[in-house]
Amino acid sequence: MTTDIENHIEYINKLIEEKNYSLLKESLKGHPADIAALMNELEPLQKIFIFRLLPKDEAVEVFEHLDIDQQSEFISKFHDDRTISLVNEMSPDDRVPLFDELPAKVIKMLLRRMTPDEWKATADLLGYEENTAGRIMTPEYVDLRTDLTVEEAIQRIKRIGHDRETIYYLYPVDETRHLLGVVSLKKVVLASPGVTIGEIMDENVIKVTTGDDQEEVARIIQDYDLLAVPVVDKQGQLVGIVTVDDVVDVIEEEATEDMLKMGGVEVAEKGYFKSSLLRNIRTRIIWLVLMLGINTFTGIIILQQKTLLESMIVLSAFIPILIGSGGNAGAQSATVVIRGLAIGEIEMRDAVRILGRESGIGIGLGILLGIVATLWSFWLQGDWTISTVVGLSFVVVIFVATTLGTFLPLIVKKIGLDPALVATPLITTTIDVTALLLYFAIANSILTQHL
Repeated sequence: MTTDIENHIEYINKLIEEKNYSLLKESLKGHPADIAALMNELEPLQKIFIFRLLPKDEAVEVFEHLDIDQQSEFISKFHDDRTISLVNEMSPDDRVPLFDELPAKVIKMLLRRMTPDEWKATADLLGYEENTAGRIMTPEYVDLRTDLTVEEAIQRIKRIGHDRETIYYLYPVDETRHLLGVVSLKKVVLASPGVTIGEIMDENVIKVTTGDDQEEVARIIQDYDLLAVPVVDKQGQLVGIVTVDDVVDVIEEEATEDMLKMGGVEVAEKGYFKSSLLRNIRTRIIWLVLMLGINTFTGIIILQQKTLLESMIVLSAFIPILIGSGGNAGAQSATVVIRGLAIGEIEMRDAVRILGRESGIGIGLGILLGIVATLWSFWLQGDWTISTVVGLSFVVVIFVATTLGTFLPLIVKKIGLDPALVATPLITTTIDVTALLLYFAIANSILTQHL
């Protein structure tokens, strides 16, 4: 918590104690997001007190900016009319993730207090699969008939626009609500009053379907620089829109999920602090046991080279450095490829190109590190033959590691799985085993005549 927020909280507590409500209300002026950031640090009783001082419209905006855990705690503890009205006034797409977190008994209580229209809008969104466009869209958009004149369209926008998520994009539909095109508010305002919407709309509209993955929706909004994208059902009927603010949340969620997978940690859907210690242990032990099983092969390989190591014990000193460097090089390539696939910079059609590119980088890195390792090894033990084994091993291992780090995520993507699943833990462990095999193969081929 920053010093400014700490000081502000102290100031609020002082005003509450002094019952100086007018000055307290004045101190809450600002952007809803800033007020929400402050509210996240307050105690539950302080939150409810502050909310009662805020104008209704502003209170709803502030509430929508609170994180889901804070919203859930707030609603679960306080059931008065003012608190319930916050949920009733929320946008349906903001209300859905809250309902996912609330206890069943609280949801039942809310159902009895919500308006039929608001509950239907929320229930419709809850009916779609998680992580799809249907789940994150909002039904609050402005639709227009194509035969409306610009003057008539502006009147309709003024009449219904206050309750819509955005009015910057307007969506012409036919009598059966099939999406016909899109027109920007700017184009409508600048057009002649007598021109019809059908004459100025763009029929080549970028759209998504309710079943499209939310990550794909985020990519489309990013690629086409959209403020919102319309969502249609299987029949092509307009059912909602996904706005850019919803996409920002999706990007953060997906990036967090990929980071956890790359660390070999299963995603904790309930959040870090809300997941039990037993669950956290269970989600991590699976990967650790798997890695332990794979690493068993390193011990087997070393035992099989017992004779070589007994005669040339100095070889064992370079094992940790070699497999560590190989694992790091492989992880670097894997990270580049996985991130490229996630953001759409790398496509499967680029597989051969990216494999060749990373292999070339591996050769360059291997030669440079091999030269350094050769000189360093000679400085440590004074034998050029051993130094040659170490240097050549670095060249081969780094090349193979970068190739594996590139190849494995591409293969996993090809079979339809998330490339992040084969990230750092699996790749580094696989490279450890491969590096030992290569190291001893090179050592045996060069040093056999010296034994």
